[in-house]
Amino acid sequence: MHKLKAQNGPQILLSDRRAGNQRGAILPLMAIMVVVLLGSAAMAVDLGWLYWNSIEIQHAADAAALSGVVHEPGDRTSAHVEGKAAAAENGFDDAAAQTTVQIIDVVDDPTLVDNDSQLRATITHSVDTFFLGLFALDTVDVSRTAVAQYALPLSLGSPDSYLGTDPELGLTPGFWLSTTGTYGHAQRGARYTDLCKSGTNNPSCTQHNMGPRPPVDWGEQTASGGSIFIISVPVGASALKLEIFDGPHYGDDSDDKMTGDDHSDLADTWFMLYGPDNTPLDTTDNELLCSVRYDGRENGGREDDIAGWNNSWDDFSEVSPQSLISQLWDDMANTTLGVEVPPPGFGSCKSFDQGPGIYPLRVMVEHNTDDYTQSHFSMRTTTTGPAASISGLGDIQIFVNEPSGGGLDMYLAEVGEQYAGRDMVIELWDGGDMGGTGTMTILDGTDNPPADCTWVGTDMDWNVIKTGSGCVIPHDDDLDDAMNTITVPIPNDYTCTGLGCWFKVEYDYSGESYDATTWTVYIPGDPLQLVE
Repeated sequence: MHKLKAQNGPQILLSDRRAGNQRGAILPLMAIMVVVLLGSAAMAVDLGWLYWNSIEIQHAADAAALSGVVHEPGDRTSAHVEGKAAAAENGFDDAAAQTTVQIIDVVDDPTLVDNDSQLRATITHSVDTFFLGLFALDTVDVSRTAVAQYALPLSLGSPDSYLGTDPELGLTPGFWLSTTGTYGHAQRGARYTDLCKSGTNNPSCTQHNMGPRPPVDWGEQTASGGSIFIISVPVGASALKLEIFDGPHYGDDSDDKMTGDDHSDLADTWFMLYGPDNTPLDTTDNELLCSVRYDGRENGGREDDIAGWNNSWDDFSEVSPQSLISQLWDDMANTTLGVEVPPPGFGSCKSFDQGPGIYPLRVMVEHNTDDYTQSHFSMRTTTTGPAASISGLGDIQIFVNEPSGGGLDMYLAEVGEQYAGRDMVIELWDGGDMGGTGTMTILDGTDNPPADCTWVGTDMDWNVIKTGSGCVIPHDDDLDDAMNTITVPIPNDYTCTGLGCWFKVEYDYSGESYDATTWTVYIPGDPLQLVE
């Protein structure tokens, strides 16, 4: 027994020593594991913090790009200033020690920005850490980038300094500009400015559903309706001048002595020019530079003062002497034919020299009586230095008056290369009032038909009349008082510069064409987009 106990005693003591040794070995392992766990927790906290900051920085970069791009390409300075201001409003000020905000457009670096309708904003911010300082990481630089693209409604009708016919200089593209009053018939070709579908010319008429915008608050800052044109003034241009041909509507209840087929002596026509900005469809936030009202002229008006006026504009050589034509060109800022209505507090129009940019021009008929009014006119601009251009914005209402066997070859719309891979939609309202038959051809900037077009003709209630494909489109009286909607896919590899970005429309027909028509061209989708 004793020996057994003696043998068992050392065995028990030996077992206790081993247990103590094992407990001693666990302590440093536990310490290491605690450090690892704390480090992992610290890493998780800081990574979450960095991730949250990266989201905030991305939001600020998005806001900077979107806020600044609306000023491109006409006002690059504002694009950069507004971009940085938007970043600061979202918590990342370029003036702060830990923040850098970089705004880049295509002029700054064409390798980083694809075209002049884009703006790139990059924000880099040094984010303070909580626990990573234990590993010598007190701050981590987080950088995020956004690229925004802004596309105005498409410019229509002309890349030049004149829009419509200029009989003084012999520029005859084959159309006049046109505007109408409130209760005319859309069937007469005025899709937007006429409210009535057909029939009676008064408030009890049946209204159409094609997006009418009759004139409201003419001459006021709150004015809406009519048509919007834009004058694009490039950098370096000055002494802007806007002239209007046949603004006073010289009519006799049937035919205008110069432009033909004006209706009603009630057509008092307003031309309202605004200072530049990049939201030209909304003129309520623009500076009103000048308004001119032209009173409709009845019998005994100016047409009796100028002998030899021609009742058709097909051949201006019949006007004798030819110099009389120049009397109908009226400088908006120094009008002798209209009534100047300056902005409140001003005795005359403000200076048109407001720098480069897009100047909206609203044209509307002062009319809400029980009658049908229509007035035709042309416009041109002059500048010192680089030439300004004048065009329709989004849509354009024109009056075509071509002799038998004639045709019309007209600039349709400017489609920049930023629209590569998208569709262009052309809506031609009431283009079929013509004698005989003919074709209408869509041409791209190389004067060739695009690879593919599809089209559908619909009536005023959007019921399908006919459909087809191809960019050479049969055009006849079937499309009178109807919409021809043409879809043109823009290739993914589409590029263009200058006049090469202008699509055209070409009419060829056997009979005469004598009609007002409204053309609308647009790229479906949001005009303000983040593309990166």
